[in-house]
Amino acid sequence: MRQKTPRRIALLLGQDLGYTRRVLSGVLQYAESRQLHWAFHNAPPDVRVLGALDRWRPDGIIAHLSDRALAEQLLELSIPLVSVTDTIRGLRVPSVDVDSEAVGRMAADYFLGLGYGAFAYYGSRKAVFSRYRERGFRQRLEGLGYEVANLHADFLPHSPFMQDWSRVDRQTENWLRQLPKPVGILASNDIPARVLCEMCRNMGLHVPAEVAVLGVDNDTSECRMSMPPLSSIELPAEQVGREATALLEGWMAGEAPSAAPLRLLPLGVIPRSSTDTRATTDPRLKRAMDFIEDEAVRGVDVTEVARHSGLSRRSLERLFRDTFKTTVFDHIQKVQVARAKRLLLETELGISEVAERTGFSSQRQLNRVFRKLEAESPSGFRRKH
Repeated sequence: MRQKTPRRIALLLGQDLGYTRRVLSGVLQYAESRQLHWAFHNAPPDVRVLGALDRWRPDGIIAHLSDRALAEQLLELSIPLVSVTDTIRGLRVPSVDVDSEAVGRMAADYFLGLGYGAFAYYGSRKAVFSRYRERGFRQRLEGLGYEVANLHADFLPHSPFMQDWSRVDRQTENWLRQLPKPVGILASNDIPARVLCEMCRNMGLHVPAEVAVLGVDNDTSECRMSMPPLSSIELPAEQVGREATALLEGWMAGEAPSAAPLRLLPLGVIPRSSTDTRATTDPRLKRAMDFIEDEAVRGVDVTEVARHSGLSRRSLERLFRDTFKTTVFDHIQKVQVARAKRLLLETELGISEVAERTGFSSQRQLNRVFRKLEAESPSGFRRKH
């Protein structure tokens, strides 16, 4: 029998980050799908909400925990608490988040596919998710014989208002000047990535010709505010919200939560102008890569690419394998799928029209290639967003 008094659920997510707004959407999706007539209250994850929280006495809490003082005081309330970020080291709270090492590996593979030979990481040394993203990025690249530079600047999700921005800027400027060019930089999330783009512009460094910048979260507001617009790794934020809500529901019903954190795979890179270049110094490869970027959406084949590059098909294929560890045909398909993902996310076009606009001969071919590269259908990818 359904209880007469609805559960009270405190959502300490705030709405200042695109990630947390999408997590909130996932929480509400789950509650609606299960017809959970819960009473929600959303507030910023800030210690100043503790008084109101104590008076309201929620039955459960879902929080974006990046502040240790807040986390420790929430734990003292002895209320079921689920975190949707892996930020604080050693925090013993059930959590749902993205697999950050997989994020780092995905970024490394993306830059390798663009032909980069110099790499760097920019992010927090305190946030656990940032350290894992750097580790995945570094392990993938160092395993192939590349070096990875880094600079640690603490762009936490809710940075202290009194942080000395000028000190961080001077340190970052010196670091950017010293990096070999062209270089591909993974930032821990979209906020520091946008800062890097802005600093490069102020310093006269060209993005992406000299410095290509990749963020994480695909926060569309941050990506659009960036100059140039920011490429970013899409995270399954809505799914994080749904899984966190399911975990909290079970806990409130008496099911002990797992001590192991739940980690979800990133969805893929959403390319924009901050990485829209070819890093290879071989002019023949550059012509081929530029041609694929410009013409893949009309369904070009390998013979056309070879003709445009000035190489024989066999020579081009050998050069691609030696430089990018992939085939020309596979790269054409990656570019097509990347464009398809953007149309699926940013438009309401039908799947057949998306296929037509991205160079696939049919919706069936798009479905087959999309499943091969993304392990899901185009319609399934769109439903997640």
